[in-house]
Amino acid sequence: AFSQLPDNSIAPDWTGTDLNGNSHHLYAYLDSGYTVFLDVSATWCQPCWNYHNSHAFANLYNQYGPGTTENKVRLFMIEGDPTTTVQATSNSWGNWVAGTPYPIIDDANIADDLDIGYFPTIYKICPNRIITEVGQLTTSQLWNSVSSCKNAEHPTDAALLPLVDKLRGCANRPMDLVT
Repeated sequence: AFSQLPDNSIAPDWTGTDLNGNSHHLYAYLDSGYTVFLDVSATWCQPCWNYHNSHAFANLYNQYGPGTTENKVRLFMIEGDPTTTVQATSNSWGNWVAGTPYPIIDDANIADDLDIGYFPTIYKICPNRIITEVGQLTTSQLWNSVSSCKNAEHPTDAALLPLVDKLRGCANRPMDLVT
């Protein structure tokens, strides 16, 4: 059974290559202080196409993304269906690339890592790596949601520390977790 990542969990890291051949690393953007929005869609999905045509992501990118005065967000469309190839057009609702200023990444592995259960799934990932499903918001609603990202208050806040696979004690030995 599919289930979404729970809100307020740690986003899994990924690196993806967009349709123009540029590589993008999620944690590198987050570590640089950006809030990242993901539209995980499938080109055959009509609700995905409808949201894409609302231009909410394009407008947010053009107003607050790279090259703008604000320069606070990064946005990506992730083609999340493993059976859809870049060349596939017969099941597509239209031209997803034309007029899309933000990167499109065709990588279902990213969708798998995010535990996508349905399309479209719209995520906001704060610089502290906390992921929240925000749904199909307007441009202003997406932008206003950036302010809900929590900033670290002290240099030792756990949100600033890198993820580790095992807890370690002072003697650098794995510690047992109490459940």
